[in-house]
Formats: sequence, structure tokens, C-alpha cells
Amino acid sequence: MSLAQGVALLFLSGALTKVLGLLYRVPLSYLLGAEGIGLYQMAYPVFTVTTVLATGGLPTAVAKVMAEHLALGREDDAWLVFRVGRQVLVLQGLLLALLLFAAAPTLAAQILGDPRARLPLQALAPAVFLLALEGSLKSYFQGRQMLAVLAEAQALEQLFRVLTMLGLAFLLLPRGLEYAAAGATAGAAGGAACSVLFFEWRRRRLPKLKGGGRGLSWYASLRRLEHTALPVMFGSFIMPLMQMVDAAIVPVRLQAGGIPMRTATALFGQHAGMALSLVGIPTVATTALATALVPSLAAAAAQGDRLGLVRRTRQAIALTLAIAIPATLGLYAFPTEICTVLFNTPEAAVPLRYLAFGTIGLCLMETTGAVLHGLGLGHWAALAVFLGGAVNAVLDYHLSALPSLNIKGAALGTASGFTLAAMISLACLNRRVPGCWSFQLLVAPSLAATLMVAFVRWVLGHALGCGLPLAAATLGAVGAGIAFYGFLALATGIIPAGLLLRPPHKPTW
Repeated sequence: MSLAQGVALLFLSGALTKVLGLLYRVPLSYLLGAEGIGLYQMAYPVFTVTTVLATGGLPTAVAKVMAEHLALGREDDAWLVFRVGRQVLVLQGLLLALLLFAAAPTLAAQILGDPRARLPLQALAPAVFLLALEGSLKSYFQGRQMLAVLAEAQALEQLFRVLTMLGLAFLLLPRGLEYAAAGATAGAAGGAACSVLFFEWRRRRLPKLKGGGRGLSWYASLRRLEHTALPVMFGSFIMPLMQMVDAAIVPVRLQAGGIPMRTATALFGQHAGMALSLVGIPTVATTALATALVPSLAAAAAQGDRLGLVRRTRQAIALTLAIAIPATLGLYAFPTEICTVLFNTPEAAVPLRYLAFGTIGLCLMETTGAVLHGLGLGHWAALAVFLGGAVNAVLDYHLSALPSLNIKGAALGTASGFTLAAMISLACLNRRVPGCWSFQLLVAPSLAATLMVAFVRWVLGHALGCGLPLAAATLGAVGAGIAFYGFLALATGIIPAGLLLRPPHKPTW
């Protein structure tokens, strides 16, 4: 299987995951309302930070080091790396899950500013352990570049997550809003448990890795993983930390600007639970790229394939822009229609319009970060995200308290943080891999996306003029716009055929 085919499978799986994610947010928004979504969204950044600490960047490190060993024919060393990583992840996941459950009351009251967030936090604790275990198994298949297995597991996990989430939220709603939000957060454990079972079943069906390597010791493998994992962990930690900063700062600063607590929680739900989820949709493609690029670039670097590094990096950036630019313009041009149809909350269009320009930064940040990690330069990616997070925190604190801005200030801070982080990591990458970036990469997608927006506006106006309901008209216009842009992208070479090279070594199936 070529790298392009693997990325395509991950993209399709990720697209299904995002569609399910949007579909569950529609009934969840009706069940919980903006206030309940705010409680749900408050708990998730804390959970994400805990999960990052539990995994410590080890899954990415295991996949990278395994790919390097496999590229050089050292299968026994690759197997040892997996075993060491799994043992450490299981221990870390168990400890952090227990800590989150015990600390939930304090975190809810003292950090998040709403004691009702205790139950959602405690419902997330089992998922910390399960996701650490899942990370160890995912790294095994990612290191062997078996991307189809990752795609299947991703789709299964999201499906069971949504089913668990909606079922528990519905059943627990009569007991109170905080119980329903806790049921919704418990969906993370249901999805992770399904993924763990699937990965383990697929792993046991494969022949065990073997071969004549150097016979690394357990301790030497651990040291190698720690060296690789630390920058990955730090970079992964900063992103959810930005979200936790939002959860800790924004509602409090909104109240400082004269907004009541419940209204502030609802506004935060519109910002983080609705608008930000839409901005994250294009990361379906960048997540697929990141998953495939880390082991592939690590193997290419181990083999000294310099030309492959430059070409693959430039093509990855081009694909990222080809997807992020039309998404940015679409979200900016039609925020009210999208939020009304998907969430029945047209007020979420206010932060969405200000968040939209951060879409390009978010997508570029993920792609360039993956390339830097694959090249062993993860500390630069971590530094970029840290600086972006610092800007986000400062702007959140000052702008959210301004009555003239309130939640719009939080959206500006988040988008500015994404943009700055992307610019820094892109500059670092261009110094390490000269020729991977040029401003010409922006021109064609921008022109095509501008034409797409005009086309969507015309289709939407025509559909509404014919008497179609807003939901049907909006979804139809967006679908037509995607098809129109796809045609332009293929016709003009924005998305060329054979975008990515084959992997530098044949994956072990």
C-alpha cells in the first residue's frame, strides 16, 4: 500500500469520524443546551491534558523508533521498543486516571469555576487509562505503517463513542444537567474500550516481529524513547493546555466583564463546543497526514533519502493549504447558516466568524509539527505551540473581559495563537528543509476558494428563493461548493494525482 493510499484511508475514516462528531453534537446540543455543552466542554481540556501526561508522547515516539528499526531490518529491536512503550503507558495511564478521579472536585470548584463539572471529570477518568493502552497498540500499527488498521479503529472508536455518549446523556438527563454532561463525557471510555479490543484482536492475528538486530537492552530502549517522546509530549501538552486555559480564563473573565455565570458558561459552550469544533473539521486531512508522515519521514531520514524529504514535505504543506483555505473562507462567509442548521444556535456564529481565520494556522501547525517530529526536531514544534499558547492566554485574559468583545475576544485569542504557532513552526521547517515552502502555494487555493464562496452564495440564494428549508438549502449549497472546489482543484493541479510518494520501505503486513 502506498503512502497516498494510506493517507486516503485515514482521511476517509477521519471524515466519517468528523461527520459522526457533528451529527452527535446536533442531538447533544438539543439535549444539553448551551449550558450543558459548556459543562461538557469545561471537562474535556482537563481530560485532554491528563491524557497527554499519561501517554507522554510515547505512542508517537514508539511509532517513529519502530519505523527506523524496520527500515534498517532490525525487527527484534522494533518489537522490544513496542514492549517497553506498552509497559510504561499502562503504568502511567493507571496512575493518571486515579489522580483525575480524586482531584475532580477541586479542579471543578477551584480551576473551572463551576462545581457541577465534577461529575463530567470523574466520568472521564476511566478513559485516561484506556486511551494510554490504546496509544500503545496504535503505535504498533503506525510504526509498521499499517494505516488501514488505524483507519478502521478510528471509525469504530468514534461510532461506539457517539452511541455511548448519546445513550448515557439521554438516560441521565432526568437526574440533572451535570449528570447528563457526565454521561456524555463517559462516551470517551466506551469508544476507547472498543478501539483497544479491536487493536488487540488485529495484533494477535499478525506474525510476531523478528529479525537479526543489535539486541538493544530494555533500559537502552527506554532511554531512546524518552529522548524522542519528551518534545512530542511537550508539544502535545501545550495544545490541550491552550484549551484548558480557555476553560479556566474565559468564563471567569466574561463574568468580570459583567456577564452572569450561567450566561458565561453558555457563551463558552458556543465558543469551545460549537464554533471551535467546526474550525477543527479540516484537521481530518492534517491528522491523516500527520499519522502517516511521522514514521514515513523517520524511515526516509534513517535511509538518507534527502530528495524524498523535501518533496514529501512540500506536497504535505500544499495539500494542507488546499484544504484549509476554502474551509476558512466558507466558515467566515456562512457562519450563521451553519450554526443554525447544525446546532440550532445562531449565536455561535459570533465566535465562529472570528475563529475562522485561525483554521489555516491550526491545520499548518499540525502538519508542520508532524514533519518536525518525524525529522527529530520536535522541540521546535513544541516551542512554536508554547508561544502560540502564551499569546492565546494573554489575549483571552484581556479581551474576554471587554464588554464590547466578550466571547469575540476569546475567539480572537485562540485564532491568533494558532496563527503564530503555525508561522513559527513553518519558519523552522523551511530552515531545516529548504524549498518546502513558498508563498506561491497560497495563490491557487485562494483563487479557487473565492470562486467557491461566490458559487455557494448563489446556490444558497437560489435554493432559498425556491422555498427550500434553511437546512436543506444550506447543506445542499455546501455540498455543491465542495464539489465545485474539488473540480477546480483537480482541474488546475491544486491537488495533483500521485500527491505523495510511496513509503521508503515496504510496510510489514
